Amino acid sequence: MTKIIRLSAFILLIIGTLGLLINEFVFDWGSAATLTFAAVNIVGLATLAFAFWGMKSVHKT
Repeated sequence: MTKIIRLSAFILLIIGTLGLLINEFVFDWGSAATLTFAAVNIVGLATLAFAFWGMKSVHKT
């Protein structure tokens, strides 16, 4: 279960980062795309933080 959460977090971070870079340098999709990819990055970071710190506290109890 933890491996799936970590993998999905990294996938979200990759999608968000590549989307921001493509939006900035290749296409000019606008501010809505920037906000969308930034939100994907935030969700990916939150998922990664939960996988590393949140799951440790769950397994201890």
